[in-house]
Amino acid sequence: METHLVTLASGGNLKAFEELVSRYQRAVFSIALYKSRNYFDAEDLTQDVFLAAFRALGTLKTPESFGAWLFGIAYNRCHKWYRRERTKVLKFQEVRDRVAREERLRVRATQGGGAAPAVAPGSAAAGESHVSEALLRLPQEVRETLRLKYLEGLSYQEIEERLGINAHRIDYLIRKGKQMLRERLGRRGDLGMP
Repeated sequence: METHLVTLASGGNLKAFEELVSRYQRAVFSIALYKSRNYFDAEDLTQDVFLAAFRALGTLKTPESFGAWLFGIAYNRCHKWYRRERTKVLKFQEVRDRVAREERLRVRATQGGGAAPAVAPGSAAAGESHVSEALLRLPQEVRETLRLKYLEGLSYQEIEERLGINAHRIDYLIRKGKQMLRERLGRRGDLGMP
């Protein structure tokens, strides 16, 4: 029966593919939830896995191995997502370290009676300073949520416990914070966020 559904879906039959989705959705979601550790990202990953599977269905040589093939796609997509997220955490940690270095330099300059070191426009230090300022100007709740997610690497559930706000609010604050940073930095590529 499943082999027949796979064959139909390969031919473009959406009803057959929907039936396959309903059979495998829980298992794929479990894989995504295990890797992402939060419900919202797991939902997005699950959708991404099924979209990728639908697009690649024509490459499946043996319809009877659909389940294993689908799980392979799920593991690969989730692993790539995890690596991208880990990179974001590391980039936020770099920004945090830069902010701390800049603050130490300001304190030293103030204590020594001299001015803070000048930053040449267009230099890497100027870009770092721009990013640091953008982060510091975010509203407290947004900044704290981003810090917990990307600097400490906490899951939505852990942030929920720490801040006492629900997962929907956390998701909103993270999306809003990313949007505010993009707008303030003037281009999408800064900080390596999607």
